[in-house]
Amino acid sequence: MYPVISIGGAEIPTFTVAAIVGVCSFILIALYRISKLENSAKEAFYILPKLFIALGIGFAGAIFFDALFKIEENGGLKLSGMTFYGGIITGAAVLSVLLAVFKKNTRLGAEEWLNLLTVPFLVFHFCGRIGCFLGGCCYGKETDGIWGLTFPDNPTANIFHHGNKVYPTQLYEAAAIAVIALSISKTKHAFAAYCFAYPAARFLIEFLRGDDRGGYLWIFSPAQVISLVIIACAAIFITVKVIRKNRGKTSEKT
Repeated sequence: MYPVISIGGAEIPTFTVAAIVGVCSFILIALYRISKLENSAKEAFYILPKLFIALGIGFAGAIFFDALFKIEENGGLKLSGMTFYGGIITGAAVLSVLLAVFKKNTRLGAEEWLNLLTVPFLVFHFCGRIGCFLGGCCYGKETDGIWGLTFPDNPTANIFHHGNKVYPTQLYEAAAIAVIALSISKTKHAFAAYCFAYPAARFLIEFLRGDDRGGYLWIFSPAQVISLVIIACAAIFITVKVIRKNRGKTSEKT
């Protein structure tokens, strides 16, 4: 809708502005949650460097995965965009490793940290999708319905709608993210719940997407395949955890 903002003669991409707002919101909300912990200053000092490392590598992963998905059509590995799943998988993996390796200076385990950071991350993700809407990327298929919106052409990004309406899938996903954040904000297992809820929502919304996201596996886009893998991994994780918990209860009784 509004790809750039003009400030003092300089044009700044609205997605960049939204991403900065999202990162700042993520850090501030995370710090607020950490402030409720015992020895909050120590915990904040422990997690912040790891968050910045994970965020930086996550952005790099988002760029790399996008190039990887489009390697065939681009005729090679060309860095030209970002994909969310590449960022979250890379960033979460790096953060998990850091939490597992450097665990002496915190009272929280890796899973507890991931649970604490899930809702702040969803706020960041929400801002990102609003940035996608303003920038005009991640749009949906063409539609004549009243629920469609007309996006302006963006020759710089090689995006042309020719005045046709498309599904505003960016807003659909932003709404889904907001609902998920509100739904899991009070649960103790926020990260596991997120790994079920968001991939399920993304899987469905992908059917309405109309932008280029790389090749397809049968009828499924790369994001849909990854969504199914994440749901399967989350299901295995929960199953293993429940089995271990039940075994613990059984051993206590005997």
